[in-house]
Amino acid sequence: MSHPRIVIHGQTKVMKRLAGTFCLLILSTSVLFAEDRARAIIERAIQVQGGPTNIAKLRTMQIEVEGTTVLAPGEAETPVRLIDTWQMPDQYKTSAVFQTADGKVSQTQAIVGNQGWIELNGEVQDLPREAVSEMKEQKYAEDLDRLGFINEAGFQLSVTQPIKVNGKPAVGVGIKSKGHRHVTLYFEADSGLLVKREQTLLDPSLGKEVLQEVIFSDYREQDGLKHYRQILALRDGKKMVQAKVTKLQFFETLDNKIFAKP
Repeated sequence: MSHPRIVIHGQTKVMKRLAGTFCLLILSTSVLFAEDRARAIIERAIQVQGGPTNIAKLRTMQIEVEGTTVLAPGEAETPVRLIDTWQMPDQYKTSAVFQTADGKVSQTQAIVGNQGWIELNGEVQDLPREAVSEMKEQKYAEDLDRLGFINEAGFQLSVTQPIKVNGKPAVGVGIKSKGHRHVTLYFEADSGLLVKREQTLLDPSLGKEVLQEVIFSDYREQDGLKHYRQILALRDGKKMVQAKVTKLQFFETLDNKIFAKP
């Protein structure tokens, strides 16, 4: 009487193993399907913006914007003019002129590889390691806007819950990469264009990580590439920057001196 029970027990263990294997196969297939869907969303966005060749222009570029910013929570909006310059993969400079109640304040920050510097009203100094690390992390998220990562290894993509951006349905793609915070890009369902980026960043004025949402709108074509002309940045739901693009320039290459410490 004991022998049949042993056989049944053995069969039960085998069936459990088979069921577990089957579940893993289903899960793996679902993950691959979700990644394929996410990749298709990115590839569509690349095409509607102008195609891979034109998208590549975003790797070496300069953008100028004018608008307002909130320098610290609770303060009034301050007029600002920003000039951001990229030469991917590891050169970035951002310059800002703020029109405060006490007059103009100018600030420039740059990173080249793992080094960084800051100039404030003519005073130049190296950025601390922690500041360079945070600036690189913000640059990483902004680099994803250029969509070129689709052809690079090391990125895990997923499809997120749809939302509405500027009153229109948008589909989301979650992006994970080792050593970086999670970033979500949202694309307008109808047009396929990038309309929003979500990420966390360290807010120095608060001393903690906050959710940053950047909303892109008013796309116009230049040099075969569609690019946004309006930008709105929110931190934990509060407006931080609202600006319009006043100038766009694309380059084959830039002189390294542009990013060098003065």
